[in-house]
Amino acid sequence: MFLKYTSYAFTVAISVAVAGPASAANYVPFVLQDVAGGGYSVARGINDSDQIVGFSGTATGGQEPVLWSTSTLTLSLAGTALQDVGGRGISDALGINTSGQIVGYSDAATGGQEAVLWSASSQTGTALQNVGGGGHSVAQGINTSGQIVGYSETSAKGGSGAVLWSSSGAGTTLQDVGGFDNSEAFGINASGQIVGYSDTATGGQEAVLWSSSTRTGKALPEVGGGGNSIAFRINASGQIVGYSGQEAVLWSASSLTGTALQNVGGGGVSEALGINASGQIVGYSGQEAVLWSASTGAGISLASFLGGDWKGTVATAINDEGDIVGWGSYKGSEATGFLLIPTVGSPASVPEPATWALMLLGFGALGLVGYRQTRRMNQAV
Repeated sequence: MFLKYTSYAFTVAISVAVAGPASAANYVPFVLQDVAGGGYSVARGINDSDQIVGFSGTATGGQEPVLWSTSTLTLSLAGTALQDVGGRGISDALGINTSGQIVGYSDAATGGQEAVLWSASSQTGTALQNVGGGGHSVAQGINTSGQIVGYSETSAKGGSGAVLWSSSGAGTTLQDVGGFDNSEAFGINASGQIVGYSDTATGGQEAVLWSSSTRTGKALPEVGGGGNSIAFRINASGQIVGYSGQEAVLWSASSLTGTALQNVGGGGVSEALGINASGQIVGYSGQEAVLWSASTGAGISLASFLGGDWKGTVATAINDEGDIVGWGSYKGSEATGFLLIPTVGSPASVPEPATWALMLLGFGALGLVGYRQTRRMNQAV
C-alpha cells in the first residue's frame, strides 16, 4: 500500500554519528511534489546528479512515472511526468543511472506490462524487448553502461525469467538458478554483476548473483532462515544488500557470505533496499526508514529526521553523495516521497527549522546545486 502526504512546511536537521565517509551527518528533508494530481507520490531511485525517479498518483486512479528536479532549493521539489509509453495510464519509474537513463514499466494496451527505458532529458520512453513471450515485462535496474535488468513473463509456463537488456532494447534471459521457472533481477553494477532471486523447488526464494558475461548465476547463502532470500542491489565493490528470512542482509560477491544487519526498529521485518559506493545502506526496519553501515552492520533510524508526524517510513535508495530518497505516511494520509540531504558539521552548527526556512529563501537563486557545491567545499575544509 502506498501512502500519501500533504505539504510539509518545515525542515528538520539532526546530528547523529554514522560509520562511513563522514563522522557526523545532519540531514535536511525535502518533499517531492504530487505531479499528477492524485495526492500521493513515491520515490524509487536517485543518481549522483540528484535526479529522482518514482511515480505519482493520478486523479483518475492511475499512476504516472515521474522525474523530480532539484534545480530549485525549496521545501517542496517539483517534478515532471514521463511519457506513458503503454498508453493505459499506469507506469512506474524504478531506477536511474548517472547518464539520466531511467527504467521501469508501463501498462500495455494488451493488458500486460512492458519494460521501458526513458530519457531524463527528453522525458520520452521506448519499450524494451519482451523476451519471455508472455504479457508482462518490468525493468528494475540499470548500470552506468546502460545495461538493464528485470524480468519478463514466460508464455509457456506462466512464470517469469530474469532478463538482461542492452540500452538498445534487446534482451536475453539469465540462468534459472533455483530450477523452479521463476526468477527476477533487481540490480546491476558497473562490472555487470547482477543480483535478484530465483524460486526453489521447495517453494521458497533464494538470493542470486549472476554474471552478465556468462548469464550464469550462483545462490547466495540464506542468513535469516525461513527459506526466503532476495538480493536487491549491488555496488561497485561487490557488496550486495537485500533480506533473508525477516532480516536485512549484506552479502559479499567475492566470498559469497552474508551477515545480518542490525534490527533498528526493535521488531518486525527488516529489508536493505539500496547501497552506495561507500557502503552506506538504506532500507527499513519495523516501521522506520534506516541507514546502516556496511563496515559495522550498525544502523540508525531516519524517521526522526523527517519529524514526528511521519510514520511507516521507507528509504529506497542512496546515491554516492549520501543523499537518500524514500517515502512514508504523514499525519495518517497516504503518502509522499522525500529527499534527505546530508550536511557535515557539529550539532551546534545545525540551524533551527525556522532558520532553515529563511536560508532556503536566500538560497533560492542558487538552487540545490549551488547549495550542494557549498556543502562539498565545507566537507573538504
